[in-house]
Amino acid sequence: MTVARLICLEILFLHLLILLLLVYNNNFLNHKPSGFSLKLIPRGSPDSPFRPEKLTERQRIQRIAEVSRTRAYTHLRNSSPSSTPKITNISPTLDTENFHLQILKKDFFYTVQVFIGTPRAPQTLLMDTGSGLIWTQCKPCKNCFSQTKNIPIFTPNVSTSYKRLPCNHQLCLESHQCVDGKCVYSQGYAGGSVTNGVVSQETFSFPSNNNGGFRAVENVVFGCSNDNKNYMFNSISGILGLSYSPDSLVSQLGNSVKKRFSYCLPYSYSPMMVNTVLRFGNDIKKSPLAKTTSFVQKSNGTQLHHYYLNLVDISVQGRRLGLPPGTFALSQNGKGGCVIDSGSVLSFLDDKAYNVVMAEFESYFRRLGLERARNLTVGFEYCYRLEKKINDHDDFGGYADLTFHFEGADFLVEPKYMYFYNRRGKYFCVALMAFPGKTIIGAWQQQNTRFVYDLNLHQLQFAPEDCAKDQIP
Repeated sequence: MTVARLICLEILFLHLLILLLLVYNNNFLNHKPSGFSLKLIPRGSPDSPFRPEKLTERQRIQRIAEVSRTRAYTHLRNSSPSSTPKITNISPTLDTENFHLQILKKDFFYTVQVFIGTPRAPQTLLMDTGSGLIWTQCKPCKNCFSQTKNIPIFTPNVSTSYKRLPCNHQLCLESHQCVDGKCVYSQGYAGGSVTNGVVSQETFSFPSNNNGGFRAVENVVFGCSNDNKNYMFNSISGILGLSYSPDSLVSQLGNSVKKRFSYCLPYSYSPMMVNTVLRFGNDIKKSPLAKTTSFVQKSNGTQLHHYYLNLVDISVQGRRLGLPPGTFALSQNGKGGCVIDSGSVLSFLDDKAYNVVMAEFESYFRRLGLERARNLTVGFEYCYRLEKKINDHDDFGGYADLTFHFEGADFLVEPKYMYFYNRRGKYFCVALMAFPGKTIIGAWQQQNTRFVYDLNLHQLQFAPEDCAKDQIP
């Protein structure tokens, strides 16, 4: 072999080696799983810019019942057998370092603060596992609800990174529609709330720590809403969708965060209202106590937008009720089923199951000699007169708990997350409501439990945890 030929082979080898290293490094940078967190701040926290309304205990219980029922009708309205289309190549660029966002509790819901555009503009979005599209109000407004001065309506024309989503973009073709050359959307909710706007792309910035740092994610698809009707928001500017839908935040971030997110909601009646955290990817803590159940998929293996679970049965104070098989099954036409939903305050039971469960609670409290309190007009059907002094929900420890028996995992709801009480009125209510053909596990029953949503494995993990200790360093 000649020297010239050897030199040529060596050069070829070096070129191949360099190419291999470049491909390896590119794949590593683009696909290395990462993580970040958003800080969740209860509305009573010193860090929260919001303050709770001055409601009496009776008004508070009544408000919770009202907003929960409205939310439940949203699920009924959106019930359909449609599945999540497979969208590829929509994941925005994600910095591999951890960064954090703040979650606030407002009007019985949980919100996160994000920053949109260049320069950054603060927006407060409702954290919602039942919604897909991320949206916030945008100028110029056709119909906009008022926002507080510290959270102004987003103005796209002052942002150098704003752009409309092209009509030929896969996400527009699969999930939205093109009108007059614009990709537009219309999203309706129960109670007559509707949002309309232009599907857009923008840089979202997330606080990376408690020292004022940020991490930016480019080209996040979101809704720029300028036509909104029948909303009661003022300190919330829109919604942060976290469902299975391809336009949700977790779906867009994709494998850069392993398609995983987690939250742990602190106890609402804690003496100290503390921050908690919405976590993504590698930033999710592992619990040795975690139980796992699978999300329900369609018969063809495709995934529904909402997080349906296979609920098999229910127990009250350890007594399994033996509800008929299929009581909580999701039908082919989208009716029935059991959904876990952070956007619903309370839990609802399919009306047939509700009657059996509440009959068991009624029998239990009758054995304790407690008198049923009727005609309270607070929105709950099963309320009882207090026979002892109640200072805190911890005092309900001697009353009945409830267990949701999911496929492969049992979820125990402790007594203090099963009741609302009115000290002045000297009564308490079982925090469950009936709903026709749908079961919803709401935020009240999710308190002090770590939930991990894994969209790759199609699984939900949960474990008991003191959520007040879930903090960003």
